[in-house]
Amino acid sequence: MGLAGEAQAPAFEKRRGTPARCTNFIARVPEQRLVFGEDPHLYHRARPTYPSALIDEIVSLVGSSAHALDVGCGTGKATVLLAERGLTGVALDADPAMAAVARLNLAGFPEWEVQVSDFEKWHPSPRTTFDLVTCAQAWHWLDPLSRLHKAHELLRPGGWLALWWNGAAPPNEMGYQINAIYTEITPEIATKSETGFGRQAPNDDIPAGLSFAVPLERSYEWAKDYTPDEWVALLRTQSDHRLLPPERLDELTARIRELITANGGTYCHNYVCRLWAVQRL
Repeated sequence: MGLAGEAQAPAFEKRRGTPARCTNFIARVPEQRLVFGEDPHLYHRARPTYPSALIDEIVSLVGSSAHALDVGCGTGKATVLLAERGLTGVALDADPAMAAVARLNLAGFPEWEVQVSDFEKWHPSPRTTFDLVTCAQAWHWLDPLSRLHKAHELLRPGGWLALWWNGAAPPNEMGYQINAIYTEITPEIATKSETGFGRQAPNDDIPAGLSFAVPLERSYEWAKDYTPDEWVALLRTQSDHRLLPPERLDELTARIRELITANGGTYCHNYVCRLWAVQRL
C-alpha cells in the first residue's frame, strides 16, 4: 500500500548457504540511515510503538531477567519496552544524536547502557555474550554480508535473535485516497511503498556454518488514530521523505493534511507488526 512507506531496503541476491549479497548497500545505506538523527526528538514523538503482545512473546522466549543487546536502538522506543519488562543490557546505535535521546529515555533504567557504534564494528567486553539480540525497524540498514554472523557471535548458545517491523496492513478508504496523492506527486515513493511503513521479514538465507534453529514468525495487527499534524510528523521522520526536495515534501504533506482535515480530522492507520526470531543452537 502506498502509505508512509520508507524507501525499500537494498536489493538482495540470495544464494543458499551463503550470506545475502547486496548490490547497492554501500552506495545507498549510509546516506539514508543517518537522516533520522537530523531531528531525533521528532522521530521519538512521531514514530509508532510496538504491540504489547509482541513484547510478551519475546520475553517468553528468554525470560524477564535476560541480558539483551538492542541493535539500531534509535531513540530507545523498543529498548524502553524491554527495560519495562525487567530485561537489562546494551542499546546500540550508529547515530550520536539518536543515542543521546535514547539515554534520556532510558535514564530510569540504570542497568541499561547506551553506546554509539556501527553494529558491524562493535565489540563488547571480552567473553560477553547475550541472551537476546534485538533489532526493531532497523535490520535492513545493517550489512547483509555480516549481520547474521555478528548476531550469532554475540549470542550465547540457546539465546535468541528477534527482529521486528511495523508494516502497513490493507488500507481503508482514506488510505486509498492518500495513495492517490503519492501517485500524483511522488510516484517514486508510491511505487516503492507497497510494503507499507517499514520492512517485513529478512529475505536473506541463514548462512552455512551458523547454528540457528528454524525461525519463528508471528504477525500482530493493530491500529492507531492520527490527527493531520501527527500523520504529517510521522511522514517527516521517514528517510525517503526526508530525501525529497523540500518543495515536493511540503506539497505532499500539505495535500495529505488537507485530505485528513476534510474527512473529520482523524486518520486511522492499520498496522501489522511482524516478528522474525531464531534461536542459536
